[in-house]
Amino acid sequence: MKSIGILTSGGDCPGMNACIAAIVGCARQEGYKTVGVLKGFHGLIEGNAMELDERCVSGIAGRGGTILGTSRNGSLKAKLTSDNLALMFDRIGIDALIVLGGGGSISGAKAVADAGFPVIAIPCTIDNDIQGTDYTIGFDTACNHVIRAANDITDTAESLEERVFLIETLGGDTGHIALAGAYAISGDAALVPEVKYDLKYICNRIKVEMDAGKPYSMIVVAEGAGPAQDLARLIAELIGRRVRVTVLGHAQRGGSPTYWDRKISRKFGEMAVELLANGETAAMTAMLGSSFVEVPLSVPVGSKKPLDLETYNLVNKLSAESGRV
Repeated sequence: MKSIGILTSGGDCPGMNACIAAIVGCARQEGYKTVGVLKGFHGLIEGNAMELDERCVSGIAGRGGTILGTSRNGSLKAKLTSDNLALMFDRIGIDALIVLGGGGSISGAKAVADAGFPVIAIPCTIDNDIQGTDYTIGFDTACNHVIRAANDITDTAESLEERVFLIETLGGDTGHIALAGAYAISGDAALVPEVKYDLKYICNRIKVEMDAGKPYSMIVVAEGAGPAQDLARLIAELIGRRVRVTVLGHAQRGGSPTYWDRKISRKFGEMAVELLANGETAAMTAMLGSSFVEVPLSVPVGSKKPLDLETYNLVNKLSAESGRV
């Protein structure tokens, strides 16, 4: 192996640039050339790439997004056949590939592996929904956006009592950000798409607490759990208080990555290079507990990570025996 390609795909997230920098630094130190594939798998198919050296990645670790650009995969996997990949790898001059991205991107990486080419995947998504790893790059930064929003809202909430504040997070059809954010801010409830929640039950509990003197309430809702504005109207009727909505939107995808995201980005990037250098392939870098490990690509592709129901019960003050989970 003489040259390693780096490809970022799917949704961009904080920490991708830090990971790219780590891959380039580690690979060049080990004597490998590094090539950045532009615009995700589209760039691989079209032969759109550029050589990356230390100068190209200097200072990018603190920036959100990805300097390589990205694209949604769609039906591109069908084009990742053995013959096609041989031409693609040869055209841009790479012997192996490192893919950074979420579930769809990792599925694309498995297609590359199944076609017989060396590839390592690195889980990068704010949604943290990749099976086989406790953390994905970008998740911690996204959760910190929830915390900052809650802190800012608290300043207003303490001045304007008798209000319910609803914070909507990203996450697609998963609620990992909303749940982790709600737990971190000691929110009064977390509404997520994985659980069929009882809104009347939750609102009745919050109403009782506010009737007893709780000055304000804070609920975190994942975007896939229902339109926040529609939920706000229902919550206002059920609790009998004004409801104010804050939609974090794509602000969660941007910004400088946190310390934790930078640490994971660097470790995952260095791991990916080491795995390829040792002749390993068809694996994903992962973090389980306090250990950094590699898992087969069949693990993240096989299923989606389940929600932490224990934390869900704690946030929503439920028990597994209640029959409401």
